[in-house]
Amino acid sequence: MSAGSFPESPLEIGMFDWVEVTGASPAEIFEHKLRLAEAADKAGFYAWQLAEHQGTPLSIDASPALLLAAAIQRTKRIRLGALTFCLPWYNPYRFYSEMCMLDQMSGGRLELGVGRGVSPIESAYLGIPNIEESRERYREILDIFFAASKTEVLNFSGKHYQYKDVELHNHLVQRPYPPLWFPSSDKNSIDFTAKHGYHTVLNTTHAETRFLYAQYRETWVKHRNDPGRHNAHVKAPRLGKSQLIVVADSDAEAEKLGMDAYSVWVSHINHLTGKHGRPPLLPRLDPKAKDSVTRLVVGSPKTVLDMLLESVQETTINYLLLVFSFGNLRPEHAMRSMELFATKVMPSLRAMR
Repeated sequence: MSAGSFPESPLEIGMFDWVEVTGASPAEIFEHKLRLAEAADKAGFYAWQLAEHQGTPLSIDASPALLLAAAIQRTKRIRLGALTFCLPWYNPYRFYSEMCMLDQMSGGRLELGVGRGVSPIESAYLGIPNIEESRERYREILDIFFAASKTEVLNFSGKHYQYKDVELHNHLVQRPYPPLWFPSSDKNSIDFTAKHGYHTVLNTTHAETRFLYAQYRETWVKHRNDPGRHNAHVKAPRLGKSQLIVVADSDAEAEKLGMDAYSVWVSHINHLTGKHGRPPLLPRLDPKAKDSVTRLVVGSPKTVLDMLLESVQETTINYLLLVFSFGNLRPEHAMRSMELFATKVMPSLRAMR
């Protein structure tokens, strides 16, 4: 890699989960997700990353740290994190302490997604009255996290939080802190993530993804030596795209399972906005259109491989973040889908390295 080029890295594959309501008990849902994490760990997936939401059937993962702590005990290699922890919903001192616990318990396997939270409705449930305060708290909590990672005694004075001589008796394994992730969706946020070198994941069309990652690479190179970059300790950013996926023995079986689950997932993702009479969170939903924001990849292993190879080439991503469990897809179907992917699709994708 020359001094003026972007550090391209081999394709990696992760697994994402919203932890949706399914009709099963929460205990059964959590157990299913943990079994998927165990299987992903054995199959060699790079990471297991979770959503954080409040008051919606899209997710009963109101505290990702709890589910991650359970997964730490049942996995050995896979990296674990939330995408993202919604910082305004946390007390910053407690947030830092809990991230230290997760990083220590996992032996330094924590991947740290940080964000403001996509839904003002959910933020209001936790006492955040408007977007302006959400932004203020996000930035202040992130500053406190950075300050705490560099000291034994925390001192900080801000608009929302003040700390004086607070002792820190737990610390992060990864220094200066775990790799940071910040999901992006538009030009402005891409500029921010690129300048600071964040790992990121997009939920956009192939064409938009390719365009935004070209912008990311150009901006990253331009600012690679700036002082104060948040993710400067990460040398090769992961540029990802999320993908709903169902693999089955035949195209017909996969499409039937996927389309049924997709319709339920759509009702979940737009539940809160519909309930409150607001525009849908994701308005451009078409499972079959190639230019859809959330195209559904379904089929036999060969069909899925062809679709994913095309996606990687067209988008220039180096990280596939796959969603195997979504909507009302039954646990046994989600597990079978992931097993088929791991044994019959992933080896060919890894050959792209």
